[in-house]
Amino acid sequence: MVKMGSSSATQIRCAIYTRKSSEEGLDQNFNSLDAQREACEAYIASQAHEGWQLLPEHFDDGGFSGGNVQRPALSRLLEHISSNKIDVVLVYKLDRLSRSLADFVRLIERFDQQGVSFVSITQNFNTSTSMGRLTLNVLLSFAQFEREVTGERIRDKIAASKKRGMWMGGRVPLGYDLDDRELHVNEIEAKTVRHIFDRYMALGCVRKLKAELDAGGYRSKPRPEHHKIQGEQRFSRGNLYSLLKNPLYIGKIHHDGELYEANHAAIVDSGVWHAVQARVSKNRTQHRTGQNAKHPSLLAGRITDTSGNRLSPTYTQKKGKRYSYYVNQALLQFRDDDVDGVSRIPAKELDTAVEYLLLNLLRNPTTLIDNLSHFVSKAFQVNRLMSQAEALTMNWTGYNTCERATVLEALDAKVVVSDCNITVTLGARSLCDFLLKKIRSDKSSQRSEHDSDVIRLSAAVKLRRSGIGKKLIIGNNPSKLTNAHPRSVVALQRTVLQAMRWNEELTTGQVSSIEALVQRDGLNRRQVYRVRQLAFLAPDIIARIAEGDVPETLTLEKLKKGFPMEWQKQRVLFGLAPPF
Repeated sequence: MVKMGSSSATQIRCAIYTRKSSEEGLDQNFNSLDAQREACEAYIASQAHEGWQLLPEHFDDGGFSGGNVQRPALSRLLEHISSNKIDVVLVYKLDRLSRSLADFVRLIERFDQQGVSFVSITQNFNTSTSMGRLTLNVLLSFAQFEREVTGERIRDKIAASKKRGMWMGGRVPLGYDLDDRELHVNEIEAKTVRHIFDRYMALGCVRKLKAELDAGGYRSKPRPEHHKIQGEQRFSRGNLYSLLKNPLYIGKIHHDGELYEANHAAIVDSGVWHAVQARVSKNRTQHRTGQNAKHPSLLAGRITDTSGNRLSPTYTQKKGKRYSYYVNQALLQFRDDDVDGVSRIPAKELDTAVEYLLLNLLRNPTTLIDNLSHFVSKAFQVNRLMSQAEALTMNWTGYNTCERATVLEALDAKVVVSDCNITVTLGARSLCDFLLKKIRSDKSSQRSEHDSDVIRLSAAVKLRRSGIGKKLIIGNNPSKLTNAHPRSVVALQRTVLQAMRWNEELTTGQVSSIEALVQRDGLNRRQVYRVRQLAFLAPDIIARIAEGDVPETLTLEKLKKGFPMEWQKQRVLFGLAPPF
């Protein structure tokens, strides 16, 4: 920190920083920035006996808010400070540097690290003294308080104005012109807006709508040359979604989740607009649940790792068979350091794990009521809740992937996975309303993170190597994961058991020969030979089949085609060899 009152022989390099929030008046010969700088120059001149000297470079931020530190001149100032080119920073007033207490504290800490003092010339203090620091914090607190009160007044005024139907600024939408701070219908553009709404209802898809509008030469609203957004451009899909959802077109103004009658005229029929909203919502749901996909994914858009990285569905194909996975987006974006241990998980097993946790909740009346007690209070509601939960669990195996994904969408389900744990969160109110067949239009945007409105289901898991991939195991009971797809596993278990019985009968002499076995049970000779060889599988492989811990590489069809008698070769063939 610079020592004030040092010898005049010591040169103290001074930099002046100026700022103005708006651009108004900056084109004048003498503006607010010049006035600030002139006052600071006079103060430096008064300190010439202390060795103060003004640096020639200007650090002026015209048209930049003090609410953040993203300002070009301030960035240059900090670079000079880091390069040890400045000893003192002067401003006209404290809030010229920052209006945010948190930002100001960080800037002062950075000044201290480089031994730079900070001086506000009109408030008669500097940070080289303890009293100056105390005064600084007090003034900053009042500056931030004033800024927040001003912001609250502005927000209250906007809210009150919108409730009275007044348009409070922003980008003038296609179909309207602005005159005397009010929206007036532009009939030529209004025809284009109505055409867009009608064609969307006919096509049912924004992608197709955009292609048709581009082919027809339709363009966005013209804008002045100085406008930040270029006008008369092709409609982007984002533009079209915003246009289709804009309530201004039915004479409404949106504020804080509510629609109010506006002072301007509508240009789209209310029935058409609401039909479009329903279609947009339906398309969004179908996209999220994958209902239009050739191979829908149950958890698409719902899975992240513990770092917040999304896991997306993907697949590989080998010998005509499709293997589905969820892969970490951080890995796909070459951010390997951000991967927390979960890079790729077999989709079928993760889907099954999530289904297991959900169904386990629905099958446990006590736990279910404990989680939903805030939303049901009457006996008939509880009875209906239990009845619907039981029906959902009984019908679950009959649902296809899209139908199951639709249920998870309705429950607002989210999944977080790590290499040792899986957590599923559900909206408690969403689950209650789904079971009671209630419809809540605000569910998607109003989910609360309050404990009473979030159900958390978790289970310890582990990733076990299985062939070239990994297998997800819940707790100490791997067979839990196969309950949703029992037929292939049960068939394999029964066949292996039959093979071991036949082999025992043949080796103990209960049956004299395979021919006798075929005649006794009325079997096909070739079938007996193919099945009996399963009795010669390695003991550890048989044990895994008995437990239901069956990898995708170990199937009944593959076993019947034949396999080597050496146990180690069997393990290699089926991907069960221990990793080295």
